[in-house]
Amino acid sequence: MRIGIVGRPHVGKTSVFNALAQSNAVVGDYTSNKQYNLSTVSVPDDRLEPLTKVFQCNKMVPATIDYIDAGGTTQSARNPNVDRPDNLELNAGVLAELRTVDALAHVVRLFEDETVPHVDGNVDGERDIESVNLEFTFADLQIIEGRLNRLEKLLQNQKTPEYQNEFRVLETYKQTLEDGKPLRSLEISDADEKLIRGYGFLSQKPLLLIINISEDQLQDIDNIYKRFSDFETQEQTAVIILAAQLEMEIAQLDPDDAQIFMVEMGLNQSALDRFIQTSYQLMGLITFFTGGEKEARAWTLRKGQTAVEAAGLIHTDFEQGFIRSECINWKDLTECGSYTQARSKGLLRTEGKTYQVQEGDVLNILANPTN
Repeated sequence: MRIGIVGRPHVGKTSVFNALAQSNAVVGDYTSNKQYNLSTVSVPDDRLEPLTKVFQCNKMVPATIDYIDAGGTTQSARNPNVDRPDNLELNAGVLAELRTVDALAHVVRLFEDETVPHVDGNVDGERDIESVNLEFTFADLQIIEGRLNRLEKLLQNQKTPEYQNEFRVLETYKQTLEDGKPLRSLEISDADEKLIRGYGFLSQKPLLLIINISEDQLQDIDNIYKRFSDFETQEQTAVIILAAQLEMEIAQLDPDDAQIFMVEMGLNQSALDRFIQTSYQLMGLITFFTGGEKEARAWTLRKGQTAVEAAGLIHTDFEQGFIRSECINWKDLTECGSYTQARSKGLLRTEGKTYQVQEGDVLNILANPTN
C-alpha cells in the first residue's frame, strides 16, 4: 500500500511523515516541490508472533506501507471555471509519483506558530482543504482534456467501442470536476473503472484529512473533530486529528519511554496505529496470512477480493495455476496449534477461486505449475 502525504507548505507534512515512519527527514525548510521523502513502514500486527509458533519458523514478515512526503502546493484556491492556471505548482515528477499511490493523506494546519507563518497569511483549515482539492482538480482536468482531444481525433477515423466508452467516461469525469466535485464522489461500474484505472486521477483516490494541531490544542480535540466531521460524510473521506510535532518526538523515543510519555499526554495509541486503522477502514482493506517453514507473512487485500486474487498477490504463478485454497481463521489455527489438528477438528476449509477472503484468514494456496 502506498500513501501520499500532501498539503500546503509549512503545515507539518514532514513532521507527520517522521511520526509515521519513525524517520528523521529534515523539517522546516523542506518545501521544495521538486523532491519527496519516501519511507517503507511495517504494519504492526500481534497475530504474526503466534503464527510463527504454529509454522515453527523464526521469521515474521509484516505488511508494509510506503509513505511519500510530497512538496507543498502553493496555489491559492480558485474557481476551476474562472481562473484555470496554465501550470500547476506541483512538479510533474511529484504529480506522477502521487498518481501511483493508493490513497492521499492531506495534512491540514490548525496550529498557530509565529515563527512559521502560513503562506496565505493566516491559518484557515477549511480554505486549505479547498485549495489542495482544487489543485488536484486542475491536475485531473489537464489529463482528461488532453486525452479527450486525442480520442476525438481517433474516433474520426476509428469508432471502436473501447474508444467510445472511454470518451463517454472521461466526459462524465470532466463534467463532475467542472461542477466542483471530486471524482471519488462518482459511482462507476467495474468495466468503466478498468478503462481509466491507468490514469491515477488524484481526486478519485481515497482521502484522509490529517488535522495537525499543537500540543496545547489537545484539550480541545473533541470540538476540533466536530468542526471537520462533516468532511466524513463525503465519499471515501476520513478525518484524523493529531499533534504532529509531539507525535514526531514520541516516535524518536525507545518503545518503553514512548509508552510512558504517551500515558502522560493522555494518548491511547501512537500516530502510526491510529493512522493505519483509519487508512484500512477508509480503503476497505483486510489482512490475510500465509506461512511455512521459512516465515509467517501478512498481506494486505481489499474487502471482497477473492482467493485467486490473493494468490496473485503472493505470486503470479499461483494465480495462473490456481486450483484451490485451504483457509482457516488465524485464531482457530493458533488455538489448534497445527494444520493437522485443525483438519481433524473440521476447521480447515477448502475454497475455490470465487471465495472472498476474510479478515484474519490464513491461506494455503494449491496451484499447478505454470511452466
